Amino acid sequence: MEKNYNEESFKKGEQFERYVEETIFPEAHYEVIYKTSDSTQNRRRFVTKSLEPDFHFKCRVTGKEFYVEAKWRAKPYKDLYQVLSEKQFESFPTINSSERPVFIAFGYGGQASNPDYVSLIPLNQVRSLKISPGEVHSFNIEKVHYPNNHFIQQEEEKESEPKEGQVPPQGEKKTEPEKSFQKYNSKILALAGVGVLAIFMIIYSFAFSDENPVKTPEEQLKEIVADYYQTMNSNQVEKLPEYLSPQVTGWYGEQNPSREWIYRNAKAHRGKYPFSSSDIDWDSFKVARKSNGDYHVSYEMIYKSKSKITDDYDVFDLKLITKWDDNYKLKSISEIKN
Repeated sequence: MEKNYNEESFKKGEQFERYVEETIFPEAHYEVIYKTSDSTQNRRRFVTKSLEPDFHFKCRVTGKEFYVEAKWRAKPYKDLYQVLSEKQFESFPTINSSERPVFIAFGYGGQASNPDYVSLIPLNQVRSLKISPGEVHSFNIEKVHYPNNHFIQQEEEKESEPKEGQVPPQGEKKTEPEKSFQKYNSKILALAGVGVLAIFMIIYSFAFSDENPVKTPEEQLKEIVADYYQTMNSNQVEKLPEYLSPQVTGWYGEQNPSREWIYRNAKAHRGKYPFSSSDIDWDSFKVARKSNGDYHVSYEMIYKSKSKITDDYDVFDLKLITKWDDNYKLKSISEIKN
């Protein structure tokens, strides 16, 4: 929080900070190591540490620590958003590190207590104080708690990359399955005298523990569909091929389109309507497995789009009919206006 005593600015800033703390990084998933002083304290006596990012969090699952600066803006000024002050732009890089990275949780549109959009922008992606709405939009995240598994993926990627000049050790680093097996083996040895039934129960509980639940096709498809729309609404069109089956049979009325054709059209659409949101009615989400192994999936969705952040949304009430192959890759998609 900056040294600025505009009452209205403080009020909105604190509303969005509360939103970030309670909605994006809630207590159940993230520990607050440190939080900067509020306006009441700073009006009485300014705390210099308030010039640091608003939050220092720790992921309860991975142990990953990171800083978050919370910013909210109702709309851009001269088609740009100011995401940091000059002082923050100078000082935050000294705090930022691979062990404890700095992010900007940037809310925009709507109300500070419930913004239309939230972006989570890594500090190392910020090249200037002000950035375009399109660039801000490209870092959009869902308005729910930030998934712990994103930090798990970051840690796995980090561990898999050897340091410069370092040869990856052969046979020294134990894989997760090996570690898990050792834990399991220790349990068996410790309880060897309990009896066959007890051992069987341990094996059963280990194999079917909640730590690695087996997801149903419907659960997996829900995750993929949600991720697909999040990616597209963030204008990450370059990731579209990752969702496509090798043979797409239909794309919004086009029969047997090439992947190149799909990509060009998607890119053109995102260029024309870069601001969008997809509110899926998950109660309407239906999955049917066909004899050829494909999954037929239908769901209803409120889709909103606009060309400029200051425009009013065009709102569409849609029903989507999709087909996915047995690898959960998209084979066809069409829509019906309700």
